[in-house]
Amino acid sequence: MKKMLLLLMLTSAFSFAQNKTKKVATAAIQTSAVCEMCENLIVHKTLAFEKGVKHAEMDVKSGVLSIRYRQDKTSLKHLRRVISNLGYSADSVEADSLAYEKLHFCCKAPQN
Repeated sequence: MKKMLLLLMLTSAFSFAQNKTKKVATAAIQTSAVCEMCENLIVHKTLAFEKGVKHAEMDVKSGVLSIRYRQDKTSLKHLRRVISNLGYSADSVEADSLAYEKLHFCCKAPQN
């Protein structure tokens, strides 16, 4: 019985120690967002509900999205893909063309 109790205590302590090591990372993603409607869609309507995202804010003038996220819940690659699926480019990930066509006209970045 003592061995069982000791094993249970060690298992609990180990799982508690793992929970304390949750790694929160910070990243800056260059997007093709150009207006406040873009910011609202990306930050408030999408990333606010994305698993693992702790905080996101966007500088609309530069199009840079600053994001804090838990690395054990999501990845930067996944977050870039989420932004791409909304119709915006995210660093080197191109915007999904079908989603881009559905964006409001003011949200479409000028084509080069």
